[in-house]
Amino acid sequence: MKRIFGLSLCLLTVFLLGACSSDDTPVANVPQLSGNITFDRTRVGVGQPVKMSFALPASVSSDVSKTEYSFNLGGIADLPVEAENNVCSYTYAFKEAGTYTVSFKVRYQFNYPDAEGKIYRDDVIQKELQVVACDVRNSFWGDNLEETQRNCGGVLEKQKGDAELYAAVLKSEFGSSLTGGKETTVGYTFKSDKLYKVQEVNLFETQVPFTIMRQYYKDIKKVYGETLEINWSDDTEKNNEYAEACLNGSDKAALDALNAFLVETEGWASFNFEKGSTMMVVQCYKSDGKWVVRRTYMEKE
Repeated sequence: MKRIFGLSLCLLTVFLLGACSSDDTPVANVPQLSGNITFDRTRVGVGQPVKMSFALPASVSSDVSKTEYSFNLGGIADLPVEAENNVCSYTYAFKEAGTYTVSFKVRYQFNYPDAEGKIYRDDVIQKELQVVACDVRNSFWGDNLEETQRNCGGVLEKQKGDAELYAAVLKSEFGSSLTGGKETTVGYTFKSDKLYKVQEVNLFETQVPFTIMRQYYKDIKKVYGETLEINWSDDTEKNNEYAEACLNGSDKAALDALNAFLVETEGWASFNFEKGSTMMVVQCYKSDGKWVVRRTYMEKE
């Protein structure tokens, strides 16, 4: 009888020890990520750099062995980032207008499996970002100098003789297929520290004047639509012929007449365009032996 009791006691002890061992198996328990993505702009324009940030929790569970952070910009693959002062940030300039779903993701790698048996977990926070078309280049009318400098993509230099004019050589938006057209001198004019006029200037030495005009006209038309008005320095009946040559580019006689008009008389031509709140005047003329294409942008009144 004593032997049976002793055996039963041993079995009970083994069972209890086994149960305690099972209960002591660690299980990763990591709180769900919470917080909000912030943007450093209230209005984001196409081509404008916007900084996206996420403030991380003050501490991370001791059950986590490693964390990885990334941003996803509305379909653009996960972009890894590092935390700095407990904040993750990424700066990007969107190339097209639209609504983008910006996501911030944290991947937690656990020291041991969680209750579902997983050794890692991805927590994602999302926020919508609206990107709108700018008024001119990467700017809005009324932007101050500091904001314009941030957006323009170059270093603006103050111009002598005009306290409110700043300029830089920047990438061309129009005429880039022409030799000498890939970059353009851009002047930004301010009134009371508010942007109110932008001018772009390109100089050409060897191009046929009509070739220049035609290329700019085609490029600008893709963005601004049909021209509202074409003006010429010589207001004659031939202007209709010249206009037809610019619009269609197929009448050789008209093209020859246009080139002769521009070269022999040193005449000029201008095109007027409008889009949204912006009006644009494109001028082509000869100065100091070079052909000049000047684009002037101003806010519509």
